[in-house]
Amino acid sequence: MAISIGGIVSGIDTDSMVTSLVAAARAPQAVMEAKVADVEERRDAYETLRTHMSDMLTALEALDTSAELRASTGSSSDEGSVTVEVDGDAVAGRYSITVSQLAASATSVSDGFASDTATGTIAEGTLGVTYAGVTTTLTIDSTNSSLSDLADLINESVDGVTAYIMDTGDAATPYRLVIAGEDTGATNSLSLDTSGLTGAGTVPTFTATSTALDAELTVNGVAVTSADNEVGGVVHGVTFTLEDVTSSALTVTVAGDVDTAMANVKTFVEAFNTVRTFINTHRAYDADAGIKGEFVGEGTVVALMQAMQTVVGTAYSSGTLYNSLSEIGIKTAQDGTLEVDDDTMEKAFDEASDDVAALFATDAAAFGDDMKALIDFYASEDEVSVDASGAIVQTGGMLTNRMGALDDEIELLNDDIDAFDARMDAYEARLRRQFIAMEIALGKLQASQAQLEALLPSTSTSSDS
Repeated sequence: MAISIGGIVSGIDTDSMVTSLVAAARAPQAVMEAKVADVEERRDAYETLRTHMSDMLTALEALDTSAELRASTGSSSDEGSVTVEVDGDAVAGRYSITVSQLAASATSVSDGFASDTATGTIAEGTLGVTYAGVTTTLTIDSTNSSLSDLADLINESVDGVTAYIMDTGDAATPYRLVIAGEDTGATNSLSLDTSGLTGAGTVPTFTATSTALDAELTVNGVAVTSADNEVGGVVHGVTFTLEDVTSSALTVTVAGDVDTAMANVKTFVEAFNTVRTFINTHRAYDADAGIKGEFVGEGTVVALMQAMQTVVGTAYSSGTLYNSLSEIGIKTAQDGTLEVDDDTMEKAFDEASDDVAALFATDAAAFGDDMKALIDFYASEDEVSVDASGAIVQTGGMLTNRMGALDDEIELLNDDIDAFDARMDAYEARLRRQFIAMEIALGKLQASQAQLEALLPSTSTSSDS
């Protein structure tokens, strides 16, 4: 740290003078720092805009198939026996169902043993386990002949089954080996061949406590079998879950759910409006009030606004009755946001839900397709690539590109500030050296003056008394 002797000879507060001079010289730095803050705010606004557009894509993708956009409800007259799940493609109607048999998995249980860990309990040799038509041969010897060892060997070696020890609490032989198939259905049968167990130990006896079965039911009088108690594909878009056999027919009712379908569309509209409102807010400008949004003068945002307006206002040819957002009740407000007319939209779903679905699909050359392409072009996290001539060769990431340019601008401004700091530090050091030199020079002058005064004769005379 430099030693300051400001004003020690001259009496001038040179330290304050240096501080004031440096502060005045640093005035441009405040302007540079303010510009960095402005660019950082603009860059942050772009990042937030990109996030909002990604949210809009998520909302669009949540309804870009007919099953996602449309909605249905399903109810059962006896949910203790059959429950129902439906998707948007469910075929509406009433279905009479009877359940005569539930799907089941196979389980076999051994006779009881006194110990589950004692080696030598199970006879040595080979045990054949056949599950779902595949036979696995297990070798049992003196190292793995306890009941627990056999359970571990089955779990490690046989796909599709689980083996475990059950403690029944019996006073003499409480431990039993349970072998259970993991899947229901008649093809997943289980059998055990103990004829290869001929060595020392006891040959276990296995009893089937449940048999692998298919579910058996009728739907509107048509016989149906299923390897699982969740029965799908019998009616398009409908899954029946069988809980119990029925003593008589029950009724499952499937109907369209226009309210939910409209809510799905409104979720996208809200996401769209979030993007447009954010842009509007950050393009606000009022010179008198000193308001200037981050997107004022930003050509990228202007182009995005124009592209969004074009897509929402285009008439397509994907449907029979409805081919534009306005026709299904989605209108553009003066500020560019979207408004929904519930009555018009409900009518569109009632008359031609397929047309509404086609509009939002991302593979049907309609609104959904164009909007997804627009979002990808602007909001992709990848940067746009261009060739030597400046032509775009890889689309996507216009906002990302602009953010990258702003990052570069921030870096350059910070480099300029750092360089300015260095110049100001050098300027301050130079001033301090100059003032120190001045103090030293003054000190020398004062010393010389004192010496001269000592050599000169005194001009005063003394009076004779």
